[in-house]
Amino acid sequence: MALIIKHPHNYLCTIKNMDKNTDFHSIINALSSSKYKTLLTCNAPIYQDTLRDLWANAEVHVQDKKPWAISSKVGGILVPITPQTISKVFQMNDLAGKTSFPKDEYQIDLIERGYAGQLSKATMQKGEFPPLMKFLFHTLLTCVSNKTTAFNEISLKV
Repeated sequence: MALIIKHPHNYLCTIKNMDKNTDFHSIINALSSSKYKTLLTCNAPIYQDTLRDLWANAEVHVQDKKPWAISSKVGGILVPITPQTISKVFQMNDLAGKTSFPKDEYQIDLIERGYAGQLSKATMQKGEFPPLMKFLFHTLLTCVSNKTTAFNEISLKV
């Protein structure tokens, strides 16, 4: 049986300065030098059958009433997904970083970055940001999200 690619999950990011995107070179440079470059640019195709297997067999592991890992058998192979495996596979080296941000702290930062929308809702709208921030969020959300509305929304749930 041939593997069928799950298209919405397989967007690749090209982080490259070109003549046509000079307005966005500062964001492209920031992404190129960030710990997320490997995550954004990796080519790890996701197939419909393996994705279905993953979630059909998934077990969420909870510690202190919080989920901390997912394990599943895909094609008979045990696949553990933890913050450590994600950090290692995508070369992020971020395990000592922050895991949450106080609401008032990120709201102040968003306003300083030009967000013009309401921050009392559960999501932010990408269209309420200035062009450079829209481009940044569009790039991040297109590459790492599977939500169909993620191209325009950013969850504010902490």
